[in-house]
Amino acid sequence: MANACLLFPVLSHAEMQHYPTCSEDDLLRCLRGGDEKAFTEIFNRYWEKLLATAYYYMHDKHAAEDIVHEVLISLWMRKAELRIVSLNAYLATAVKFSVFKAIARDKRRKELLKENSLPETFSDIEEKLDARFLNDYLQGVVEELPEKTKLIFTYSRQHELSISQIAGKMDLSPKAVEYHITRALKTLKNSLQKIKSFLV
Repeated sequence: MANACLLFPVLSHAEMQHYPTCSEDDLLRCLRGGDEKAFTEIFNRYWEKLLATAYYYMHDKHAAEDIVHEVLISLWMRKAELRIVSLNAYLATAVKFSVFKAIARDKRRKELLKENSLPETFSDIEEKLDARFLNDYLQGVVEELPEKTKLIFTYSRQHELSISQIAGKMDLSPKAVEYHITRALKTLKNSLQKIKSFLV
């Protein structure tokens, strides 16, 4: 967190006092406009929660801090191009994906060491990246879906409602329900392909 202070000014209490009351949407709008105070509020508001998420999987405080710092700085650097529906869901997903990349890099490093017959304990990625991580990661992807698509997908997969039941519940045509389910599945498939690419 100290590194962020080198990039962004330390703000007085008077300057920051109204930002903690801003909604997530208001902070996003300010962020897209290049408001450094809004970024500082986002940093302060989400740092500990994201750090806890990264540490939960990494079990290494220094590595977890590096991951969260990189995700938040990336948010600032890419603020104009990102299309974020939920800031909380976006940051959580970004941290989990960064954790996955870090684990994948560590796996590859250990494989190379093993190939060169250097003495180091090898732990397969399945032991580190268990079903709970994948479930959490994919749930984060679902949270980033447009609200209607997310709701329809939740009805379909978690509540096990049929297309006709969802259509009746949401006053939509079956075709519209099918469209949203297909859209959600395509997004999840693309996310899984990204994960697969890091294992190759």
